[in-house]
Amino acid sequence: MKKAILSLAIMLCTIAGMTAQEKQQQGKKRHFSHEEFQAKQKEYITRKAQLTPEEAEAFFPLFFELQKKKFTLERDARRSIKKKRGEKMNEEQCREFVNKMSDVKIEVAKLEKEYSAKYLNVIPACKLLGVQHAEISFQRDLMKKMMQERVNRQKGEHNPNEKRE
Repeated sequence: MKKAILSLAIMLCTIAGMTAQEKQQQGKKRHFSHEEFQAKQKEYITRKAQLTPEEAEAFFPLFFELQKKKFTLERDARRSIKKKRGEKMNEEQCREFVNKMSDVKIEVAKLEKEYSAKYLNVIPACKLLGVQHAEISFQRDLMKKMMQERVNRQKGEHNPNEKRE
């Protein structure tokens, strides 16, 4: 009788431990890997825009350089706005932030124009249009995938492509 109770207690503790560990793993967010994201983006754009290996090798350093510059500009603008979040701002301060965001958009557009000229030195214009279309398509596909993963998580389903820790 004691052995049966002891066995039952050990089994319940084991099951409880496994359940707790599984819940803990499900609660963890996947770590975002910038390198993995860039590799997927590069593969997708290369395939969709039909870039040769030589074109891709010349193009992507410039592409990722531009992305980094745009990210920095936009991040800095977001940070300055976050600093004021929660504070009561007057009309003048709000206008200043609206103008700052417009200035950032203008700076991003200038960068894009500058880099378009650089891109045209390494790939033909038709392929550059293909790259631009592929970039938009990549972002749209990524958003769809993220939305589907969110729905699956809410339903309690597991995406087989998602890494578990």
